[in-house]
Amino acid sequence: MDTVHPTAPQPGRSKPRTLTALGVAAGILGIWWAGDPFIRLFLAVLAGGCCWEIYLRLQPGHPEHPRRAAYGAALLGLLVVGIGPAGDLLPGIPADGPAVAVVALAFVPGWWLLKSNYMHRRQHPLAQSVLRWASVVAYVVAPLLLFRNICLDPRPVLGGLRGPDAFMACFGLLWILDSGALLVGKRWGRRPLHRRISPSKTLEGSLAGWLFCALAGWFLYPSLFGIRAADGWGWVALGAGPVGIAGDLMESALKRKAGVKDSGHWLPGHGGWLDRFDSLLALAVWVGLWKWALA
Repeated sequence: MDTVHPTAPQPGRSKPRTLTALGVAAGILGIWWAGDPFIRLFLAVLAGGCCWEIYLRLQPGHPEHPRRAAYGAALLGLLVVGIGPAGDLLPGIPADGPAVAVVALAFVPGWWLLKSNYMHRRQHPLAQSVLRWASVVAYVVAPLLLFRNICLDPRPVLGGLRGPDAFMACFGLLWILDSGALLVGKRWGRRPLHRRISPSKTLEGSLAGWLFCALAGWFLYPSLFGIRAADGWGWVALGAGPVGIAGDLMESALKRKAGVKDSGHWLPGHGGWLDRFDSLLALAVWVGLWKWALA
């Protein structure tokens, strides 16, 4: 999410950024239209890409073979999200059970461990490797696995949306949050949201994006999808604003800790997979907890 402060230096990448954003939007719409197999494939690739970036860019790799560790992490994310049985977190662990809450609540500790000084100092290689794998699973793989199960569930989710429509509804909330924050932040933003972690994002833009996101959930989605906002999606949208903003700041903190500007170079003008989809990880946890609470 990008809430730009008007006085912040603007890099000369606005055209590639706009073209990439349009391409991503078109791709998401195509995946929504194509349905379940393409949703599964996209989320698997996203999981693999995010894991790769964490190992290769946002964390010190194994001293001898950093790229080999990145390949392993990417393969883990790709396989778990791509070929894991739908409806299960893992084989034998149902996605409607209390394990959902445990998996979702591990998201913040997983991020904290990736950011902690422990992971950025030379420690015992085995202990550091085990903790890094656990943190990557908690921060990236588990949220996307929760989100995949929601998007592949043939039953109505959170007030009436099924499968691909739930996929599209979540991305719609993030687009509205991002667009509202960017437009208002550019025109009226004055106060940095977090001066140290992400000084280009403004408080005014973030609050506006949150407001637009909440209005979409309570008024736009009922008219588009024929649902009652109070049954779930209105409340999800109300929380999606701060949750999405928090997800963006969390990834910015990882980049600042690692001393890099972008998590990768896959998406011109945007950076890497994590740069573009960081808010989705946090939103997936939020939606997963709501679904579990209402089950």
